[in-house]
Amino acid sequence: MIALIIILIIVIAVIQVRFIESAFKNVKYDCNFSKHLVEPGEEFEITITITNQGRVFIPFIKIEWTLPSELMLKGLTVSKTAVPKAYIHHVSTLYLMPRSKYVKRVKASFLERGRYIFPGAYVRVGDFLALGDKVKKQEFKQQEVVVYPKSAGKDDIETFRGSIMGDISIRRFVAPDPIMIIGFREYTGLEPMKAISWNHSAKTGKFMVKQFDYTVEPVISIVLDVEGSGFSGDADKKELAFSYTRSLCELLEKRGIKYDFLTNATTADASGRWSYIPEGTGGRHFSVIMEGLGRASHIHVETLNTIIEKFVQKKNYDRLGQGLCLLITVKASALVDAAYIEKNNGGKVYVISMEELAYEAGILSETAV
Repeated sequence: MIALIIILIIVIAVIQVRFIESAFKNVKYDCNFSKHLVEPGEEFEITITITNQGRVFIPFIKIEWTLPSELMLKGLTVSKTAVPKAYIHHVSTLYLMPRSKYVKRVKASFLERGRYIFPGAYVRVGDFLALGDKVKKQEFKQQEVVVYPKSAGKDDIETFRGSIMGDISIRRFVAPDPIMIIGFREYTGLEPMKAISWNHSAKTGKFMVKQFDYTVEPVISIVLDVEGSGFSGDADKKELAFSYTRSLCELLEKRGIKYDFLTNATTADASGRWSYIPEGTGGRHFSVIMEGLGRASHIHVETLNTIIEKFVQKKNYDRLGQGLCLLITVKASALVDAAYIEKNNGGKVYVISMEELAYEAGILSETAV
């Protein structure tokens, strides 16, 4: 009798092990997102699919799903985890009939700008007697959601809209086109040195400058600087800078004005650097900048002075005197050498200081600096 019991236990143990192994191989977990690029507060749908690909009934499946702690969920109960603190857990238990699947759709959203990673889930499969189980970690590469920065308030951006758009409109109709030369005239001392025609100057014995036609669009550049002061309050100012950058891009897009983009901010992804986007306009151009603003971290890779030098070097070959620079910086405007940029680039510079705007809006107090 004892031998029969021992044999029965051995048989049950073998069946259990083989059952768990078979069930474990046949259970598949998948997670998909309806959107990967969203606005703050915009809902997107997360679809969780658990499939039993085998021919055997599985009485116990447990899914431990790891989620970003900032995620707002509808219809899911989550628990906080001690390590890592940036994540929360949701646990689901279920059973699956042979050749069947379980699908759960959840509405979710994020309130703040940023890049959010979904690491994956732990899948635990139990045996038919609930005497044992087996677990594996299911990871997904590049499962992420990027949240755009919020737009700056309409009243805030209106402060700059009048003067900036007025300057752009003037330059659009009176800026000279360096490709369309219609003649030469005597140098008056007001023209930049690059406008001098040395061949004609040698022939006439006096300085002569090229005279251009006036039919070209202005060159607009948005330069974003996130080099902070190192004091408390920098994070708020940088977030404000991302919002103002978005609003200025939207303003130019609405008017159909081409612009390029330069920054010393890094992006929180594998590419690491996100520094220059060439001149353009339209949905694709805007979306690339928007995604970069969503991914951008608070870390700068270059100083404000370095990025100014890069801007001047990039623009020193551009159309004469028609460049317009919108410099958005975390620092006070007094620390920006706008005169240096105008002298070397031949165009107007608007410095938009987040430090000054933050004080005016009451976001920062004097003790925060």
